[in-house]
Amino acid sequence: MKFRTLMLSSAAAFSVVGGAQAADLTVAEPVEYVKVCDAFGVGYWYIPGTDTCLKIGGYVRVDVSFYDPEKKLFYSNESHTGSFDFVTRGFLSITAKSMTDYGPLTSFVSFRSTFDPSASTDNIANIDEAFLTLGPLLAGKTASTYDYGGGFTYDGSDLDSDTALQQIRLSWAMNGFGLMFAVEDQRYRWGSAETDDMPDLVAAITASSGPWDAKLSVGYADLLTGGGWGVQAAGTVKLDQIAPGDLFRVKVAYAEDAYSFAGSTNAGTGTYWSALASFKHFFTPTVYGAVTFDYLSMPTGADDWQGTGQITWLPVRNFQIGLQAEYRDSTDATKVKLRFQRDWGG
Repeated sequence: MKFRTLMLSSAAAFSVVGGAQAADLTVAEPVEYVKVCDAFGVGYWYIPGTDTCLKIGGYVRVDVSFYDPEKKLFYSNESHTGSFDFVTRGFLSITAKSMTDYGPLTSFVSFRSTFDPSASTDNIANIDEAFLTLGPLLAGKTASTYDYGGGFTYDGSDLDSDTALQQIRLSWAMNGFGLMFAVEDQRYRWGSAETDDMPDLVAAITASSGPWDAKLSVGYADLLTGGGWGVQAAGTVKLDQIAPGDLFRVKVAYAEDAYSFAGSTNAGTGTYWSALASFKHFFTPTVYGAVTFDYLSMPTGADDWQGTGQITWLPVRNFQIGLQAEYRDSTDATKVKLRFQRDWGG
């Protein structure tokens, strides 16, 4: 009986002490978990404590290129005598979106860092794009309003207008049509030594309906040699009836005294024009090929053309292994590129 009384007394004592200690413990704050944001599409999540949605994307890419040693300098400024080189690139993009009374407020920034012993920017991270949008307004660095996009091969095209630069743009879209006006920093397109007193002026009309989209753009530039202008028309058609994912693209451009609007890097006055055609075909859901042909006519008579072919294998989701070969007429140079790339996000 005494033992039983002792045990009951001890249990009661521990209960009192435990209750007192429990009362003294600080109550933990509830954990705020990251929540999915589905207001702007797949891949966004709320920044905790805010109404801003964030999305992170990027890729890691390794290219191994092979050249004719006698023609290598047309593609690379590397001084060693080897007929190949390795280039590794990392890319990271961040998109932040929130809804306002004026429409979505978006900020986007992407960084690109390339490890290439042949380049002067070896191991330097650069801002690839950085811009803000609110309603119809865009301000920052992104693809020129004049441009449309190159071929479906890895390197697109060396003979078309494909420029990312700083700009202020107004755009409106309705019923499949869009209208854009932009004032663009001309220095990146033409170089500071060739531009005069005003930025480039660009306007474009876009249209899309079901399996196709198109764009017509015009640009005016004030150069030291006088005013110049260019016009470009481009379109892409989905060819899912051949194979899901198949695409065909065509683009033509014409410029007077404004060489870059036609894709030329050779400065000068006169008439320039260029044309591009590209086709992408899926042989199977995990293997596709692409070909691009582009042509550039210059007033000097030194016309140029380039042909590129590519085959790519997608062994797993978001990972690719591809092989590309290209030939350029003006340099009589050939390059073969082997690529490994893993993408994530968007």
